Amino acid sequence: MIHLSKRLSSIAAFVDQDERIADIGTDHAFLPIALVQSGKVEHALACDVAPGPLQIAASNIAEAGLQAAIETRLADGLQGIKPEDEIGTVIIAGMGGELIEKILEAGQGHLDGTENMILSPHRDVPLVRRWLAAHEFGIMDEQILEDEGHVYEIMLAGHTVPDVPYTEADFEFGPILRAKREPLFVQELQRRERALHRVAAGLSSASGDVAAKRAAVTKELELVRGELND
Repeated sequence: MIHLSKRLSSIAAFVDQDERIADIGTDHAFLPIALVQSGKVEHALACDVAPGPLQIAASNIAEAGLQAAIETRLADGLQGIKPEDEIGTVIIAGMGGELIEKILEAGQGHLDGTENMILSPHRDVPLVRRWLAAHEFGIMDEQILEDEGHVYEIMLAGHTVPDVPYTEADFEFGPILRAKREPLFVQELQRRERALHRVAAGLSSASGDVAAKRAAVTKELELVRGELND
């Protein structure tokens, strides 16, 4: 059995029973292998844009004896998904929010609108939330966790409209994470407030044209403090 990291285990927990998945940027295919081995998933696509990692993925799949259940595809983003695959959940994790946004934008034609998406950007998370809202995807669940010294956010999105339009704070911090308000969420807000305060202090004594930067930092700091005091 494949042993998953805490982050990948949390992503796997968002997958519905008997779902057909596409793991985009699969790397070594650990996630689809573990999902099939556990009996949660019967069929998976392991997609990657790089031949090297995909060859390793294929080797891992063969070693696990799962070639009939997991298919590897060399593809850029969502381009490897076909209608006959009947994919129910798309997983994109382990990359930045800007790249995830580009993958989603370029790959819209490969989605039929019924899929759920499990997304876990390791930075620029608000970019992904804004893209989802702009394309009528609602965030159905979120999780924040720490794994080997790094903090990750995971979101489950689907074609559903939220009861109330998302606010700036929802985009920045996550609508579900805000509602759950777990200790790690608050700790990250506090860490962010301290970091922004240091930057603001440095800009206050900086020379040159830093007005735009100062205004942006001040705005972000106010948003963070508002969330902390909510």
